[in-house]
Amino acid sequence: MANLFTISSLARRFGIAPRRISDLFYGRKLSDEICPVVDGRRLIPESYVPAVEAALRESGALQQSEAGSAV
Repeated sequence: MANLFTISSLARRFGIAPRRISDLFYGRKLSDEICPVVDGRRLIPESYVPAVEAALRESGALQQSEAGSAV
């Protein structure tokens, strides 16, 4: 099984507030189908982390110097 992350775990890795990632899902910038909510937690596969990182950079929530620090 692939490594799975939660919004909280990725937020800690990126050094940002979890809400910055959640807002991207609520705004439909990231896929609910790829990252379903299970038992109240959104499960993000390791293969989708680069898409999360790109969306964070595009939204201005992640600086270029912080890129690539997630995995």
